Amino acid sequence: MMRRRERVMLVGGAGLLGAVVIAIALLTSRETNAPSGLPPEFQRALKPVEAEAPVAPKRTAPVRAAAPEQPAATVVPPSPGDVPPEPEVANAPAQPNDPIAEELPQTARWKLEKTEHISSLLGRDVTRLEGERQEARARGDTVRVEQVEALLQRHRVRLDELREEARLLTEAARNEPPEP
Repeated sequence: MMRRRERVMLVGGAGLLGAVVIAIALLTSRETNAPSGLPPEFQRALKPVEAEAPVAPKRTAPVRAAAPEQPAATVVPPSPGDVPPEPEVANAPAQPNDPIAEELPQTARWKLEKTEHISSLLGRDVTRLEGERQEARARGDTVRVEQVEALLQRHRVRLDELREEARLLTEAARNEPPEP
């Protein structure tokens, strides 16, 4: 059983190899116009068909005149008081970076300030959305009214959460030692 498979694979491989050799012979005979050893009827069938008339007339003049060359960049004359940049220097010394300010400790007071700031921004957004909802109602745009009401509901829930968080942080900030 195994030998039969091997024979089938061997015959298939030989057939594939033969097809590749014939294809290469045909291609090279076309390029060199050498006889391929095929019967004359096959050689006629393999010759390329030559067109009787040219497909497109040859152009005698360019389609459009060549545009004058434009400079690569726009040069702007310096204004009075302009300082030209210093030329680059090879192997220039490294410039020192500004020192990074230390991060403030995330105390309850610090968190309370951030929470109050976020609450005020969210409150402004709620006010804006309420006005937008009234405008959409006046236009009769029910789809936009529903969208804005969904946003308002989410914003109000988040605003209530922030207010509760701010209340808890206010109590924690009272119990904190004063900042140095």
